[in-house]
Amino acid sequence: MKIIIDDKIPYIRGVFEDVAEVVYLPGHKTTPEVVKDADAIITRTRTNCNEKLLGGSAVKFIATATIGYDHIDIDYCEKAGINWTNAP
Repeated sequence: MKIIIDDKIPYIRGVFEDVAEVVYLPGHKTTPEVVKDADAIITRTRTNCNEKLLGGSAVKFIATATIGYDHIDIDYCEKAGINWTNAP
């Protein structure tokens, strides 16, 4: 399993390393090339999770470490079978 994680999320380093390959990146460096073979993304509002980013990728889960989720294209995720959650 491969997870792409926004490197600005506090207290997350070391949480998933025992169960997945983890890549920490600034939100603006989370690109289609980076997520192509990722299973999950843990992000913030700086990363627009839409077809442009996720199309053709292996991503099946998005978690956003924010209350809001307007940066996640819910309609696209539903059509693509990508589950998501936010952190209210």
